[in-house]
Amino acid sequence: MYSNKIKGGLAGKILRVDLTNERISTENTEKYAIRLLGGRGINDLILLNEMNSETKWSDPENLLCFGVGTLVGTLTPGACRVSVDSKNAFNNGIGSANFGGHFGAELKYAGFDNVVISGKAENPVYLWIQDRKAELRDAKSVWGKTTYDAEEILQKELKDDKIKMAAIGPAGENCVKAAAVVSGRGKVAGGCGMGCVMGVKKLKAIVVRGHGSIKVAEPEMFFKALDTAFKKIRDSPTAEPMRKSTLMGTSLKPEDELWECGGPPVRGGQDNYWPIEKRKKIAGVNKYRKRILACFSCPIGCIPFSEIDTGKYKGTGGPGFWINSVWSWATRLDLDDPEAVLAAHLLTNKLGLDGDNASVVISWAFECFEKGLLTAKETDGLELEWGNENAIIKMIEKLAYREGIGNLLAEGVKEASRRLGKGSEALAVHNKGQDSLDSYRIAKGWALAISTSPVGGRHLRGAIGSSGLSGPKGTTFKPTEYDGQPELVLWQAQAKGVEDMLGICTYVGTWYGAYALEPSDYAALTSSVTGMEMDEKEIMLIGRRLYNLEKAFNTIHAGFGRGDDLPPKRYMEEPVKSGPYKGVKCDREKFERMLDEFYELNGWDVKTGLQTRNGLIELGLEDVAMKLKKAGKLIEK
Repeated sequence: MYSNKIKGGLAGKILRVDLTNERISTENTEKYAIRLLGGRGINDLILLNEMNSETKWSDPENLLCFGVGTLVGTLTPGACRVSVDSKNAFNNGIGSANFGGHFGAELKYAGFDNVVISGKAENPVYLWIQDRKAELRDAKSVWGKTTYDAEEILQKELKDDKIKMAAIGPAGENCVKAAAVVSGRGKVAGGCGMGCVMGVKKLKAIVVRGHGSIKVAEPEMFFKALDTAFKKIRDSPTAEPMRKSTLMGTSLKPEDELWECGGPPVRGGQDNYWPIEKRKKIAGVNKYRKRILACFSCPIGCIPFSEIDTGKYKGTGGPGFWINSVWSWATRLDLDDPEAVLAAHLLTNKLGLDGDNASVVISWAFECFEKGLLTAKETDGLELEWGNENAIIKMIEKLAYREGIGNLLAEGVKEASRRLGKGSEALAVHNKGQDSLDSYRIAKGWALAISTSPVGGRHLRGAIGSSGLSGPKGTTFKPTEYDGQPELVLWQAQAKGVEDMLGICTYVGTWYGAYALEPSDYAALTSSVTGMEMDEKEIMLIGRRLYNLEKAFNTIHAGFGRGDDLPPKRYMEEPVKSGPYKGVKCDREKFERMLDEFYELNGWDVKTGLQTRNGLIELGLEDVAMKLKKAGKLIEK
């Protein structure tokens, strides 16, 4: 059970910044951490408690929260993550993104666990935090600059090349829905338009320098838990391949089954099979890798730093390149030139775009062009033909700066298709209004998790891919079947919630990657660091509590119900066109039955998808039940 006082793991303070009135204050972290540990948990608790349902994502009253995980700043392997939470720019529901690197540890060493930003600055500013002090500074020298240039300029201005920063690029400044928050040039909090929210507030960056430390409550217990954790990572059969980055910062090879059962989106989602010849060609991106980087306290290191030495993209370089980079800029746009795909990925980082969201709306434009719904006149003279690398690069730039057709695409695929009309709505792939990169047709647990995800259309809220790569260890299942998936999705959603509250990277945790640490490790590490004794069952309960809190936020602020937890219509009507899964799609009736089971496992009302009083009380969320009742959205049973 919880003690009355948290004895370690926290920096101790939450920083409150009012941009409108230029006021800065602090409060103690502990009262929030006792309930939801840290990171995403504290952020979302603040949002639910303090946000008015009438407030829109673009209003000054909207809160933007940065939260560092409880274990970040300690020696816990993979503990580096920072959660960014606010109202979702696509739908006014919960908006949540996450990034790694070194920013989180630096913020805690500077004395703060979370930063809560309200209001809107009159002129562009950045927040400078140094050793328990904070001030707002004029950002005119970096406004309009790329994330790369902004970092270099502020390092010179502050005369310190060791500062850590989280910044927006031109995309955020121009309030593009696909805008992200970028740290260390390649660690990106993508999805939900968190960079867009930051841009509306005219906050260019948060810059941090800290020299403090984080206390551990029970050092002897902690080192014992560390020994177990490091051994699990060391013994993981996928840790070394990740380090070698066989393909895309993961251990994926062109011939791996994931290419089939994972179903990469091809040509805007028209298909889910990409020929192996193209896969082998795109794997050539590895030849541009110069070295491998690692985030704070990571024993693996999976971040490729790449640079192109010759040709039209000579001099292009930077950190990061992931499976999502290939899904976004290679398969989705049918581009198999590794140099062009790498250049596209790095350009999104510079401009402050989330590749997942950006590629969806851009590929939608390409498909509209293919089907005659857009002409070259409407695309600023660009021939949007699949695989046209010049057009792809230009469209990324137009999107970030809202130039020409980029102004339409900047609103996201749902709104862009509504404005264009002509039947283009049928081509728009989104969930809960947010552009969705992923495939829904083949792996059913993957589809269920993305469809029910509180943030809408994103896969890091419970997605189950293939046996042995996600879900509880030892679990075997067929990813293409509907039976048994809901229980695994719920487990994975809870585990990811725990990881985000503690700040542990999912690549060393319960998902793809090393897939080494488990909830039992999280409980042991958390108990020893904080002094709050808990076991695996209790820490997973906290993960479920967080999931339900986000569900309630969506119900109150966005009005989501059962109908919003279904896959995009396209994936239920149009089957896979080629490859071993040709003819497969999401069967509406079977998916609905899977959704029934998922709701029942959560204690939600099957008919409406709304939460029940009894279900919330069992989780210790009586106050959340009261908020839902006040909104007329609680099922009384």
